[in-house]
Amino acid sequence: MTKNKSSIIKMTLDNGLDFILNDDKSKGYVAVNIWYHVGSKNEKNGKTGFAHLFEHLMFEGSKNCDKNWFSVIEPISIKPGGINGSTNTDRTNYWQNISPNYLERVLFMEADRMGYLTEALNEDKLIKEKKIVIQERKQSYENSPYGDSEEFLQNLLFPKPHPYNWQTIGLEKDINNAKLNETIDFHKQFYIPSNASLTISGNFSSEKAVKWVTKYFNNIPSQKKPNPKFLKQSSLKNTTTHEIIGKSPATLPKLIIRWPTNSHNFSKTEQSMSLLSLILGDGLGSRLQKSLVTSNQLAQDVYVGHYAQELAGEFEISATLENEKNFDIVYKKILEEIKNISENTISDEEILIAKNKYQLSINRQIEKSGGFGGIADILNYFNIYGKNPAEFLTYMNSFKLVNKKNIYESAQYLISSPHINLYYKIKK
Repeated sequence: MTKNKSSIIKMTLDNGLDFILNDDKSKGYVAVNIWYHVGSKNEKNGKTGFAHLFEHLMFEGSKNCDKNWFSVIEPISIKPGGINGSTNTDRTNYWQNISPNYLERVLFMEADRMGYLTEALNEDKLIKEKKIVIQERKQSYENSPYGDSEEFLQNLLFPKPHPYNWQTIGLEKDINNAKLNETIDFHKQFYIPSNASLTISGNFSSEKAVKWVTKYFNNIPSQKKPNPKFLKQSSLKNTTTHEIIGKSPATLPKLIIRWPTNSHNFSKTEQSMSLLSLILGDGLGSRLQKSLVTSNQLAQDVYVGHYAQELAGEFEISATLENEKNFDIVYKKILEEIKNISENTISDEEILIAKNKYQLSINRQIEKSGGFGGIADILNYFNIYGKNPAEFLTYMNSFKLVNKKNIYESAQYLISSPHINLYYKIKK
C-alpha cells in the first residue's frame, strides 16, 4: 500500500481488484464509486446493448441482498443524486453518496453484486429490465428532439466493424433477443475484480474501509482480466453530406457536423481540442455564437463539443436553424471560422478565456466527492484508463501548457479531416 502527498491511497487485493481511498474529513458524507472496464465497445454486432442492460440488472438484487438497490440505498443516501449509475462506450459506473455510518453496508452490497449477482438473476428480472431499457431507448432517441439522428450519425462516423459503430443503449432487436444465459456469461466475463476499480472518497475511516473491503471483496474468486481493446481510428475516408427528414418531435431544422478524431483519452491533443471547442462555441463571446447567432441570426443556437474516448475521439458542431435555406450558408461559415483559426488568427485573450472556463469546469468537479464527475469518479477514470489515480491533478492542470500553436494544429486537423455533415429537416 502506498500513500502520496494528495492523500490518495491505492491498493490491489489478491483477486486483482484495485481499491482507492481519498480521505477528506471536510465532507459531510462518503462517496462509494465503482467502475467496471466494460462498455458498448465490448459488445458484438447482433449482441448490442448488453453493457447498458447490465447497468439496470445490477440494481435488481444479488444472492445475499435480493432487493432493488434503490429501495435500500435511497433512504440512506445524501440527496440529490445519492445513487445512480451510467454506461458509455468504454466503462460502466455506479455510485452512492451516504452517511459514513452506512459505509460497511454499501461495501457489502457492492461486493455481493460483483461476486454473486448471477445467482439471483432470473428470467422475470431480465424481462422487466429489457422492457425498461426499450422504453428508455424510445424516450432518448425516438421521442426526443433530434434523437433519431444519433444512430444515423454513429453508423457513418465509425463504420463497421469499429466498436463505436452503435449507440451505447443498443439496438431494440438485440435487447429483445438477449437471453438469460448470455447475460450471465457477460457478467462473468466483465464484472469481475480484476476488471474493476473501487474508490471511496470523503468522510470515513481509512482503517475501517480497508478492513471492510478486504473482508467482503477478497473472497470473490479471481479471474483472468478480459483482453484489452486498443486504439482504433475510424475508417471514414471522405467528407459526406446527408439529409434526413426527422421523425422526432423537433420543430426546427438542425445542422450537425461530426469528425472522428485521434484525440483519445490522454492523447497529446485532447486538451487543445477541448480548448478549441470552447473558443468556437462556448458563450456569447465565442466565434460561432457571434457569427451565426448574434450578428447574422442564421441560427437559434450553436453547440460545440469534443469527446475523448478510450479508442478514439469525436468533435461535434451543431446549430439549430430558423430556416432550412440556411443549411449551406451555415455549414460554410462554420468551416470558414475553423480555417481562420488554423491560419493563426486566434488572440491571447481568447485562449485565456477558454483556459479560465476549462479551469472552472475542473474546479466544479473536484469540489464534490461523489456523484457523476466528482473526485471518486475522476480517480476511477485515471485508474482505469491511466493506471495511476494520483496523476489526476497533474494531468488536469496540464491544459495550462496548451499554446497557440497547439490550437492552430487542432483546427488544421479538423479542416483537413473527413467528417459527416448532416442536414436534419423537419417533416412538413
